[in-house]
Amino acid sequence: MRLEARSGTPGQTRLIAVTGVLGDDATTDAGLFLDAVAGLTEPALVVLDLRELDLLTADGLRTLTAFVESLDRRGLRCHVVVSPGSVVDASIRAGGAVVRPLVFHDLDAAIGKDENEWLSEQFAELTGLLLAADSVDEVLRHIVTAAMVLIPAADLASITLRSPDGRFSTPARSDSIATELDEAQYRDGKGPCVEAARPDGPAYAVSEDLAGERRWPLFAKVALHHGLLSVMAIDLMPAGHPAPSGGAVNVYSRRRRGLTEHDRHMALLLSTHASLALAHTFAVEQGKAEHAHLRTAIESRDVIGQAKGILMARHGLTSDEAFDLLRRTSQHLNVKLADVAATFTERHRELEAP
Repeated sequence: MRLEARSGTPGQTRLIAVTGVLGDDATTDAGLFLDAVAGLTEPALVVLDLRELDLLTADGLRTLTAFVESLDRRGLRCHVVVSPGSVVDASIRAGGAVVRPLVFHDLDAAIGKDENEWLSEQFAELTGLLLAADSVDEVLRHIVTAAMVLIPAADLASITLRSPDGRFSTPARSDSIATELDEAQYRDGKGPCVEAARPDGPAYAVSEDLAGERRWPLFAKVALHHGLLSVMAIDLMPAGHPAPSGGAVNVYSRRRRGLTEHDRHMALLLSTHASLALAHTFAVEQGKAEHAHLRTAIESRDVIGQAKGILMARHGLTSDEAFDLLRRTSQHLNVKLADVAATFTERHRELEAP
């Protein structure tokens, strides 16, 4: 790995350009990073430019994560710049719990924006995606993706929905392990997402250390098996029929006490966005269903009217007599009245042939 550090603007900014392979020598790499930020004090900004990095190994990702954590402990902010869609970009977003929400694709933006500006842009983008979503599944996928981006320690995320009859499901998740964790809670009837999703449950359920968790022993055992050490679930409040009667945004972390108060605030904002988007999407879907039902009803009325007209003209029946004949035929054949009318209208000549 080759590293070039220089001071920049505005204020106390240290730009660190990294090239080559990060992870060949973890000890040396860690030392180079620490040397590059020597003398910086709070509230300095460290910008890691990884656009020319050829390879980021698993060891390199751990070194990078440890470095960013050390900056956080010193009160220093860190932004990471990567080429969009690159292998390095994917590696960081998939495995770098701390650096994931601080990833930029533009150096000027990484240097010139503070976290509040970045968060404002992220939520503005999320709002646009939610408003454009045309299905509940799409809304939930956007919320899970946003949770993985906006909550620093999120290693897994999922959505729990509770149906009116009390059944739980996980319609969206970042990984199949999240589904396994949720379903362990559904089977046992105990766990953070179950508690948060119940109408009479708490606004959120949190465990900072699942190794010592006594409230949900079965869930904690499954979570620890997968290396998850902390969790939080924030309730959803979708409204309107046929919306579910409750739900939760679930976030899992592999770090003990990894989910901070700031993370809870982010999850609460996501839950609020999700609740409003779900209410809107359910209303739109219900409107479409009612429109389709009305259209079907109108079409059925029209075809029944046509069949009645043919019977009246051919057999001299009154309107009531023609309808009664169609109704009795429908009952006798155990076929819907509209289907009987449609068949008769299309095939009345051959049906009435001698």
